[in-house]
Amino acid sequence: MVRFLIKCEEATSRVLLGICTVLVVVASLGRWSGYPIIWSVDIAQLLFMWVCALGANQAMRRDQHVSVDLLLLKLPARARDWVMVFHFVLIEAFLAAISWYGMQLTLLNVERQFSDTPISYSWVTVAVPAMSALLFCTILFRIVRLVRGERANPAG
Repeated sequence: MVRFLIKCEEATSRVLLGICTVLVVVASLGRWSGYPIIWSVDIAQLLFMWVCALGANQAMRRDQHVSVDLLLLKLPARARDWVMVFHFVLIEAFLAAISWYGMQLTLLNVERQFSDTPISYSWVTVAVPAMSALLFCTILFRIVRLVRGERANPAG
């Protein structure tokens, strides 16, 4: 089930990035030809926010976020795992706070319109708590694996 959800997340991010790219190209061509399509760049920005949210989770799952591990690599493997658990617990606390405040911001923006479109601005702001919730789950899986002494990548 988890592998299916991972594949859905990756497919969704690819599709959204493709649509985003098409919208930017169409907006450029429209502007060049003298018929600008104003809403296309706004929708592209909205989709790009979601692509970033999904991409952040994919990078966390694959352990591809930038890190400075010079001192960490000098520790024994088990000590390194426990330092990572502590690190992940701090990140989880931060993500919980961002989810809480992000949902409050989303609820405040339900009535607000997104640029010149009839779309609610809450579709932009809800990407932050959604990303935080995805990252929270991904990191929770990583914590469980580290505590169990497993080093297997859940995506691979």
